Amino acid sequence: MIWLSWRLQRTETLVVLGVLALLTAWLVPTGLNMWDAYQHNSLGACIVHQALRCDSAIGLFRARFGGISNLASWFNLLPGLIGVLLAAPLVSDLENGTYRLAWTQSITRRRWLLGKLGLPVVAALLAAGGLIALFSWWRTPIAHLDGRLDTGVFDTTGTVMLGYTLFALGLALALGAVWRRTAASLIVGFVAYFAARIMVDFKLRDHLVAAVHATWRGRPPASFNNAKVLNFFATLHGHRVISGGGFTGGGVKFQAPNLNKALFHAVYQPESHFWPLQLTETALFTGVALLLIAFAAWRILRTD
Repeated sequence: MIWLSWRLQRTETLVVLGVLALLTAWLVPTGLNMWDAYQHNSLGACIVHQALRCDSAIGLFRARFGGISNLASWFNLLPGLIGVLLAAPLVSDLENGTYRLAWTQSITRRRWLLGKLGLPVVAALLAAGGLIALFSWWRTPIAHLDGRLDTGVFDTTGTVMLGYTLFALGLALALGAVWRRTAASLIVGFVAYFAARIMVDFKLRDHLVAAVHATWRGRPPASFNNAKVLNFFATLHGHRVISGGGFTGGGVKFQAPNLNKALFHAVYQPESHFWPLQLTETALFTGVALLLIAFAAWRILRTD
């Protein structure tokens, strides 16, 4: 049964491997260039000592690699593409009715379904693990400078890609089990995946772990550096002089003379919340994915 499932799944699996190979061919050379520039200019020491002379070197590094980093952020759509692609063989079986032939053989429905679901789940996890390994290495210099809570870095490192890929797979399988239309299920599954990602990225993520509320005068607390700032304002003589949010705390300067006596207020997710946020979001997407896969299995087993 495993061999048969592999034969039916191998085209999609090979396509996924091809995508990973192309991505590796692009990320490795650009990553080596980034690491070389980071080490050649001793940017790691600059971060530790926070020397003013390093501002120019860090600015040049960001200017040189900022564009390519923004481009790489679009690759966080890959988990969705991989997930729906790996669901295609099973949905195609349902559309074409070939599952009925398998059910007339000696194999039971449950064992057939276990093989048909187990292989894409394992392939999805392996592909997501490969993406995590690649992007974690590639983005490390940028993460050292600007932290790991920026959306582009957060979405492609840690563990969240595991949940993203399983979620896309579960969506396509659940839709396919209901509609039995391969193209429609994959397209709608990917669109729904994209919509869910936007909602979580911009609406839900900041509330998965309780944010820090801080008030200070003068220098900000150490935890504010490289934090994701949700809300920020300063008051001077009872009047608000600065307000904003949605930026990285380490990039804010507070040395302006007119702000020496200002009182600062901020709500932010510190760098130390990276793993709690990662694990919570991974659990959220994985939990929904398992429910969708379970629904797909239940629906298929009730099929005549």
